[in-house]
Amino acid sequence: MTRIYTLLLLILATGYAAAQPPLGFGIKAGPNISSISLDESPIEYDARFGFHAGLFLRGRFQSFAVQPELLLFTQGGDIDHSILGTAKEKFTYISVPIMFKFYPVGDFNVQIGPQFGFLIDGEREYDTFIGTGSVDITDQYKKSDIAASVGIGYDFPFGLNLDARYNFGLKDINDSDDADAARSRVFLFSIGWNFLR
Repeated sequence: MTRIYTLLLLILATGYAAAQPPLGFGIKAGPNISSISLDESPIEYDARFGFHAGLFLRGRFQSFAVQPELLLFTQGGDIDHSILGTAKEKFTYISVPIMFKFYPVGDFNVQIGPQFGFLIDGEREYDTFIGTGSVDITDQYKKSDIAASVGIGYDFPFGLNLDARYNFGLKDINDSDDADAARSRVFLFSIGWNFLR
């Protein structure tokens, strides 16, 4: 938790430093389509739906902006094996994207930046030849994740914000040396509202 608080203070400091007119502050939410990529395993995860919701702070300097965010984020992946059965893995993170936004034309923007994730909960639901049920898998995965995020967006003058991003994990999230390296892959669409328009 100390790392989360430190990162949040860094975000607030970044947002404060960027807080020159026009300043944005608001809420955002939307759906995720996520999966897990395994480096060397023949097993492939199917995509699953999730969601994200939270707050953003934005300081814009003409054609450039810094936008830190604090989000509740769900992601994961599904395995559907013809012999072994199915397994659905779902993870809940507190995610902290720090996006750098470039405005080439008007309020249309191109985004890039890191996203830091802190694992809260992990669960696997399974339906296999040994039975059905669910199990907590939080301890099988690392407590943090780092992803690179790229996307596009549009910040309407009246307050509405639209974003589409793709996050690709840079860090192996498996917490076992014997397991294949696993990395998150997430596409997300956000609708936000800026209260300081």
